[in-house]
Amino acid sequence: MKNSILEKLTVGIFGCNCYLIGSGIKKEIYIIDPGAEPNLILDKISQLNAKPIGIILTHAHPDHTGCLKVLQQKFHIPIFYNQKEYKHPILMKADRWLNEGDILAVGKINLNILETGGHTPGGISLYSKDIELFRGKKYDGIIFTGDLIFRRSVGRTDLHRGNKEHLFENISKKIIYNPQLTDNFLILAGHLGLTTIKEEKTLNPFGNLFLKPEDWKKNKYYDKDLKDILKTSIEERP
Repeated sequence: MKNSILEKLTVGIFGCNCYLIGSGIKKEIYIIDPGAEPNLILDKISQLNAKPIGIILTHAHPDHTGCLKVLQQKFHIPIFYNQKEYKHPILMKADRWLNEGDILAVGKINLNILETGGHTPGGISLYSKDIELFRGKKYDGIIFTGDLIFRRSVGRTDLHRGNKEHLFENISKKIIYNPQLTDNFLILAGHLGLTTIKEEKTLNPFGNLFLKPEDWKKNKYYDKDLKDILKTSIEERP
């Protein structure tokens, strides 16, 4: 979509990707995962001459929420995330809980919510078919995946309340084989660089765990081989 805003800012010592997305006409934006360096985020917002209308959290880990309070208090805007994340002690209560099928709109851009736990119980992803161009390249749409899946990697599950089975099931069903998405969707992850669904289908080293939905439904080799495969170490991941 022309006249849209989409910015990627890498902030903090953990290299969290904070995103600004919104309408280039109304100059209204959402802030996604403001993990650190509030001055950097504020400078970019000022350069865009944009007005934040909300803060969206893909999950509650501090590298994604580090300057949440600073920005909320400056702009007095609502906070959005999934209620399962509210058990995290550092979080402010959301003004609206986000669930599967919900939509957040800004201008003519719709952000569709997917519940994609695994890295954390209440992790979410957000996709839109309304943005088809980023940094000069054309896509069928975009998806913000938080710490579910990265370029050539996946999220950690060894942290508190992580779950490997949920992580890989949600990557498979909600991202890789989601009929609403195509191979030419741009993945905007919580860490690391840009990638696409097609690239991760073929190049992600954990791709053998991205099972088709019918294989999860039938529990094909789940009880035996899959649990052994899931012992693959991913503890070094972001």
